[in-house]
Amino acid sequence: MKVWLAILLTITMLLVACNFPCTVPPASGLRIITEVYPPYNFVDKNNNVTGQSTEIVQAILKRTGTQATIEVMPLSEGLALAQKGPKTVIYSLNRTPQRENLFNWVGPIGNYEQAFYARKGSPIVINKLEDAKVVSKIGVYKGDAGAQFLASQDFTNLDESLTDVEALKKLMDGTVQLWLGNKEGLTFTAVQAGVNPDDLVMMPTVVIRADLYIACSKDIPDSTVKAWQSALDAFKQERDIDDKTVYEKIQAKYSDPAYIESLLHE
Repeated sequence: MKVWLAILLTITMLLVACNFPCTVPPASGLRIITEVYPPYNFVDKNNNVTGQSTEIVQAILKRTGTQATIEVMPLSEGLALAQKGPKTVIYSLNRTPQRENLFNWVGPIGNYEQAFYARKGSPIVINKLEDAKVVSKIGVYKGDAGAQFLASQDFTNLDESLTDVEALKKLMDGTVQLWLGNKEGLTFTAVQAGVNPDDLVMMPTVVIRADLYIACSKDIPDSTVKAWQSALDAFKQERDIDDKTVYEKIQAKYSDPAYIESLLHE
C-alpha cells in the first residue's frame, strides 16, 4: 500500500510539472505535439518527455538532423492545432478513416488495444459491442479514436472527458458505468486517478486494436514526410550486437513495469 501511494504522489507531482513546458532540444521549423498517453508518451521524474513512441520520434529527429520541441497537451487541443498547422506533427495517433485525409502519415510506430472497464463488483457484463449500448453512461477520452469509433457505431451514451484520468474518476464515483481504457496504459492511468488497478475489471470485448502513427499537417513538404518514413524504416532494421533491432528493444523495455518505475522514481 505504501509503494502504491508513493507512486501516486510521484505521478501527481509530474502532472503538476507538466503545466510548464516539457521539451527536448529547441525548435527549428517543426512543431511537435503529443499527449500523456502511457506507455507511448508521458513525462518522467525529471520532467522530460519520454515513452515508447517518443524514443522512436527522437530517433527519427536524430536521423534526419532535425531539432524540435515536444509539447505535451490534451489530445483534442493537439489535434486541432495539428490540423491548422503550420508545420505541426502529432503522435501517437490511430490512423482512422475520419483522420486519414486530415494529415500525411508516418508509421506505424506501435500498436494498442482498448476495452471497456467496470468497477470491481459491478454486475455489468459486455460480451459483444452492442451490449454496451444499454449502459447508462460510458466514460471516454475526448478526441480519442475509440470514442470516435463508438460514436460512428451509433452509441448515444458517451460521456466525454478531456483526459483519461478524468474519465476513470467518473467511473469510480458512479457518474459513468463503463470506461473505455487503454490496456497497455491501464496502470499509469489508474494511479494518476488515485485508483487501485485491482479495483477495475476488463470486459472481454476488444473495442479497438490498431497501429499508432505520426501525423503531419498538410503543409509539411512531402519530401519531409518521406524522409521521416525512410528514417523510421531504417531505424526498424537497425540491429544491436545481439541481432535484436533497437526498435524491438524499445518496445520490450516499455512493456517492463520495473523499467517504467525507474523512470518515475529515484
